Amino acid sequence: MPIIVFRPTKSRLIIQDSKSSVLVMKVVVYRGDSVKLATGDMLEELTGVLRIRERRDGEASKGANDFGSFVYIPQSDVAADPTSAGYQINVAMAATKFEMLIQAALSDRLPNKFFLETGERTSRNGKPGFGYEVRHGKRTKFWDTHVQRTLPVKNFMFILPIDVKEPTGAELVANPENPGTSAATNVHFAELIDELLVFHGETKNTFLSLMFIVGIIAVAALVVGLALLRRI
Repeated sequence: MPIIVFRPTKSRLIIQDSKSSVLVMKVVVYRGDSVKLATGDMLEELTGVLRIRERRDGEASKGANDFGSFVYIPQSDVAADPTSAGYQINVAMAATKFEMLIQAALSDRLPNKFFLETGERTSRNGKPGFGYEVRHGKRTKFWDTHVQRTLPVKNFMFILPIDVKEPTGAELVANPENPGTSAATNVHFAELIDELLVFHGETKNTFLSLMFIVGIIAVAALVVGLALLRRI
């Protein structure tokens, strides 16, 4: 399924005694990723809002396999309150994971990117709401916002940084027989995980596309074979 990478720019925490806490972030598409919209705009040209709501104990999920929703908000031309187009991501997170995310936010250690995997929901006429298209020999992600303004969120992931203590000079001298090797920094490790995740998603979509093409060829060959048998 298609994976989109986003980057948070601002964050706010909303706490209400009678309701679940909500972490609100202003987000943009991460540099290097791209999604074309049916309106002709590009998703990376728009600004969106991410709302992560704490899911309290005992609260049931609306969908068995859905983490939330990904909603396109069209431009409003109302004279009294004109607004530009945008999008909103709504995600519910378990209380324990939400607490970890809050602690990272309070310590100013929020990651610089997160990953969203959305489903390829189809409309009544069978057209996919979100998927891939090929134009001028280039394969790009495409969201048919005319057909589907709301898409399900199938997976949502942050990679939180964790500090690893570097050995001091005294520790290195104390054990000269095992000087050790320089470990990759947290940033390099996170970037490696990011690349592996994106590669996994792209490889999966490519495999499904190839299987679809092979299926079409097999059906076409079967039809031609039946036509030849009837002539005989």
